[in-house]
Amino acid sequence: MIRSAIVMLVGLGASSVALPQTRAVTVEIFSAGSLRGVVSELAKEAAADYNIEVETTFGGSGSLRERIEKGASPDLFLSADVNSPRKLALAGRTFVPVIPFARNRMCIVSRRAAGVTAANLVDRMLAKGVRLKTSTPVADPAGDYAWTIFDLIEASRPGSGVILKAKAQATMKLAAVPTTPNQSSAAALFASKQIDMSITYCSGTSALEREVPELMSLVVPAQLDPHPLYGLAVLSNKPQAQKLVLFLLSEKGQAIIASQGLVPVAKAGATRP
Repeated sequence: MIRSAIVMLVGLGASSVALPQTRAVTVEIFSAGSLRGVVSELAKEAAADYNIEVETTFGGSGSLRERIEKGASPDLFLSADVNSPRKLALAGRTFVPVIPFARNRMCIVSRRAAGVTAANLVDRMLAKGVRLKTSTPVADPAGDYAWTIFDLIEASRPGSGVILKAKAQATMKLAAVPTTPNQSSAAALFASKQIDMSITYCSGTSALEREVPELMSLVVPAQLDPHPLYGLAVLSNKPQAQKLVLFLLSEKGQAIIASQGLVPVAKAGATRP
């Protein structure tokens, strides 16, 4: 799939007429929030090497897809799943097949004092009074991945999945006022003692632990791993957009993905879709 998409991108680029370029060309990107660091680095490279200005909109991938379906027209859509780009492809909105370009892992974040381990994880999540936070399914793939984890727990411990989903739904709309200018919403919820555990992307846990030092993260055990796979949709035939896609798939682009805590899509042992 990746190889065929690259071939098509190269073909589209070859069919474009090369014109002298003096002003930066803008490429608009809709991107999952978990890719903020990756896209920031991509924008720096694009400005320096390709004379491309990147305009970004971040949010939940499901919500961004809905905006595109309703008429928004970014050049690229970088999603935290492959299902949202596939829906756009099925609707005839994409120029090449959906391109997987990165992976992530899911982590459980809790207070260090709670002593959460892989062995007691499910019992701690199910414990009465423990407030569990996830993202909203459909609107944000992180929520869908969390629900998959609950379903896998349900398969081995009938009745547990329903309890865990109810816990997550109870905290879905919680919000906290940041106590510092740059405090993240997740850090604010932990700091204000409104939640006890959360299920989130491992790529973001280091920053969260720096904000709230009492927190620790645990990678979801292998038997509960939902295998997050990120997909990219090319929504215009703009040559500059195609250059950015090829850069993301290049050795340098994949190194940026790794530096931001995600997993390069071509990494050995990470081939399961």
